[in-house]
Amino acid sequence: MLQSFKQVGYAGMLRPVGQTLDDLRIESFTVITDEDGFIVRDKTRNRAQLTPREKAFLSDLSASHSALKAKQNALRLANGILEWHLTDADIERLEKAGRERRRDTEQAPDSHSISQILRIIGEIVDQKRGRLISVSKIESLVTVDYLTSMGRLVSENFTLPMIYNFWVRSYKRRAARNVATV
Repeated sequence: MLQSFKQVGYAGMLRPVGQTLDDLRIESFTVITDEDGFIVRDKTRNRAQLTPREKAFLSDLSASHSALKAKQNALRLANGILEWHLTDADIERLEKAGRERRRDTEQAPDSHSISQILRIIGEIVDQKRGRLISVSKIESLVTVDYLTSMGRLVSENFTLPMIYNFWVRSYKRRAARNVATV
């Protein structure tokens, strides 16, 4: 992973992944860590076809990837699997775009958005000093698999109300830090 971007932790890396899922209106998914980014798999039930928004995103993404990654994504799509690979460079680009959008608004973030859910999951893994393996969200259940610092595999389930409670505490901490720096 890109060293400068990795320093933000999983919270910072997962938020732009969540922003992409929000933009694509994908509610059920799995995000799997990879040696150079993440693999994102849509888990939407009864998917008949891609939306125009998804087609445009995948087209943009394949233009920035190697021919091999683009071919692998196309093969998955041909088999009815909506899955794509986000490299560290993709994540950094998505974060910059998200930062630009956030700069234009004064409103508080939507605590129930996928980007905020993934940000909180990232914070939880970061606080535990874990190494993320995967995050899955199916309906209102989020499952996180990670390795502890001792190398033990842990799987935890979180409901959306649990994540909301983590989000509120995190939001208050950030607000207090911002007031203290003013």
